[in-house]
Amino acid sequence: MTTGGNVIALLATTMVTVVTMAAACSSSSSHGTGDGGATGSCSNPPKVEDTGLKECTSCSSMATCAPSTPLEACCTWVGEPSAALQRATNLHRYSAPAGMTTPDLSCLSNPGTLDTANSKMVTLTGYVWIFSNGVTDSSGNPSSSGVKVEVFTENYTKGDGSISATPIGSYTTSPKDTPDPVDTTWLKNCSQGCKLRQYTIPMIPTETPLVIKTSDAAGGTDWATVYDYNIYFSNTQVTAGFPNVSKCPAGDACYDATAAAATDLGTVANVLGVSVNGSMGLLAGEVHDCGDVRLYGATANTDTRAQTPMFYFTDDEGNPLPDTSVSVTSHLGLFGAINYPTGVPIRVTALGQDATAAGKFLMLGTYVVQMYPGAVTAIALRGRRPWQP
Repeated sequence: MTTGGNVIALLATTMVTVVTMAAACSSSSSHGTGDGGATGSCSNPPKVEDTGLKECTSCSSMATCAPSTPLEACCTWVGEPSAALQRATNLHRYSAPAGMTTPDLSCLSNPGTLDTANSKMVTLTGYVWIFSNGVTDSSGNPSSSGVKVEVFTENYTKGDGSISATPIGSYTTSPKDTPDPVDTTWLKNCSQGCKLRQYTIPMIPTETPLVIKTSDAAGGTDWATVYDYNIYFSNTQVTAGFPNVSKCPAGDACYDATAAAATDLGTVANVLGVSVNGSMGLLAGEVHDCGDVRLYGATANTDTRAQTPMFYFTDDEGNPLPDTSVSVTSHLGLFGAINYPTGVPIRVTALGQDATAAGKFLMLGTYVVQMYPGAVTAIALRGRRPWQP
């Protein structure tokens, strides 16, 4: 598993000049243009289902309704989805089998429970994947060597997105680590195959919300810093060897961490025509269903506004870039925004239009994170989580 995070130029320190990305209303595009072809308005907003989480009854926000974001869900104002939700197919990662496009939304009403009383220590293993280009090694091929992987526990009972002061485990990848044996030639600049190095960290707790941080092990500027939220391993998953027993032996926890090269993230900002404030944070998000498959046609927003509007990405899995002409997720499920305040709780919420009932809008996930100076906060919304009563 991995999130498709991107978005930051570490060396930029000036405030952004925002490019307005909201276009005129339109419902003709299958990918959703402008404000999503909205039928609602601030005076007559459509109802959003599945917002009955306990945290939604006590949240608060300074954000207000706008014509491009007329739907309110858990103190977040979000754009109206213009197309019915679909599962992504024909992708290399987080994909559904061909033809199986109906989303799995079972966890919206039945997320299960967090079995903290029976938490156990396991070995966490996986590969460090890269977003797009990565960093080239001495042989001239992109590699995820030199990445420091750290695991933190999330202070989820506080509901403020804070994490433990120190990591509970860490690992630094090197050229000696085994590369992922799967085909990686579809990634940009990986025609000869990228070397996505394996990491292993013992004594990681199950039944515990976690945050995985990746950064430049040498303290340089090759790799950006990424905080990946909303990660958790149930005892059931560990016992079964989830998600793939051939790559994840039963008894281990498995997760493919994401590393982002600073140059790749600068490319994203350049496409948007903005600069990045190095004292602020950046958001990279994905929308998944309850089966951890990417969703097409979702919208997302935050209760705290960034200095750019929310943007979505193209369908190019090997080299995803912002597409400012659309207002819903592509088949990659990706969204993002640049320059958020740091050190404060920020709620991220995603909505979708029910595939079986036109005009019925669902809250697909909501989660509180924090931003960090000059870093990317990555979040894959995976429906309602077991610790969200």
